[in-house]
Amino acid sequence: MSPKKRILLIVSAGVLLLIAAMSAMLSSSDEVSNRFRSGKFDIMLEEPSWSSSHDKVVPNEELPKDPQIRNKGDVDAFVFAEVIVPYYDELVTENSDGTGAAKKSLPVVKFVSGGSYDTTETEAQLVNSGWTAMTGTPVKDEENKVFRYIYAYTGADAASMETVAPDEVTGKLFDAVRFCNARESEADTEPFIENKSVNIRVNARGIQTEYLGADSASEPESVWAFLSGSGEGA
Repeated sequence: MSPKKRILLIVSAGVLLLIAAMSAMLSSSDEVSNRFRSGKFDIMLEEPSWSSSHDKVVPNEELPKDPQIRNKGDVDAFVFAEVIVPYYDELVTENSDGTGAAKKSLPVVKFVSGGSYDTTETEAQLVNSGWTAMTGTPVKDEENKVFRYIYAYTGADAASMETVAPDEVTGKLFDAVRFCNARESEADTEPFIENKSVNIRVNARGIQTEYLGADSASEPESVWAFLSGSGEGA
């Protein structure tokens, strides 16, 4: 091969190497990875004054019971309290003079709030300021023979939910419960309250305060609908 031909081959190879190098530099890749940590949502129901030693009660006795809800998470919360109170269709109440009164469907306890309680022979209850009864409260569950009371924590403005920030606690829903003035039925065939176990349940429910999907997302009814799955917060 002549010297001229060898030079041309060397130059051609150099050109191919240069093109390959340029191709490698123009082909690249990159990625961005963002790490997000979801907020912790955690609420706790507390009853600071409750004692588990109350195994025997008598009519009109008051027992300390003061439900409150603490935000143990790290995001703001809207909270609700549900209280489930048994009733008895055949409950026999007594008048203050000891004479028998009519049989009625009444809750076995009344909530004591600020030293007062509802004295009417109805399912009505009193709660502390800052808590608002939801529409339709209470609901009478005839299958389970209980009244279900649902309250929103609204603070001073009953038309808007009150934000419970992390580590904060709500006001007390009520301070005590007062057992009904009841006696056993006169007939053996009728149910009676004497020697019966009474279970009063309190449930705490909550939801984040932001991104609920509606302009009215701070109204108690809207928030409850969103939380209970019966609406979209609107």
